[in-house]
Amino acid sequence: EFLLLATAVGGFGAAVVVLERLRSLLSMPSPTPLSLTPQPVPQIVSRSEWGALPPNHDAVNEYGHAETPLESAWYVYNRPLDEIYNTVVIHHSATLLGANETMPSLQRLHLEINQWADVAYYYAIDKNGVIYEGRDIHVRGASVAGHNTGIIGVVVMGDFERDQPLDLQIAVLQSLVNWLAGIYSLSHLAAHAEFNPESICPGEHFVPYLDQLAQNAGLARGTEGYVAPTL
Repeated sequence: EFLLLATAVGGFGAAVVVLERLRSLLSMPSPTPLSLTPQPVPQIVSRSEWGALPPNHDAVNEYGHAETPLESAWYVYNRPLDEIYNTVVIHHSATLLGANETMPSLQRLHLEINQWADVAYYYAIDKNGVIYEGRDIHVRGASVAGHNTGIIGVVVMGDFERDQPLDLQIAVLQSLVNWLAGIYSLSHLAAHAEFNPESICPGEHFVPYLDQLAQNAGLARGTEGYVAPTL
């Protein structure tokens, strides 16, 4: 497996509705697992809409194409995705909210500095609660060293060692996780640092939200859902 070290909602009115829904869920002592029923598709800004660059298959740290999931290269899944994915992993981008990070800047960081073939994550959420499409969901990600196969990496923009996550970001993340859990039959939600203990991602101010995010989506917490790749 590729060993890599990692690091929309349209309209304010819609975001407020999502936020109010999250607040009502957080007040429930035993919320019903939301993944048991179909969840609405969140509004997501596509790669073409945010101006994504094409993958660079000459990238030093993700060179060429893999024929099997055991190879360290760009790997396209060849089975139904609900048989592949098991865990959603939450990241932060480690850039302060005040820096007004954008999706193109995040992709350029991963392409030019990290020398990966594309942005590492499948979805990103900015400080305005906008969800962006990242890497093609049919291709293995690059966000969790040694455990990328079967992992859906989602990054929330901000440095949550120093920033507090915004209520809107948490609410939108909840809607995204609920949807992903249902369409891919996920079993677990984890922090990046739970897979890679040398990391502090997604930051100490974000970690307290993870249990409730998982519970509201009907997911278990932690890394136990991960299945190592085989031929």
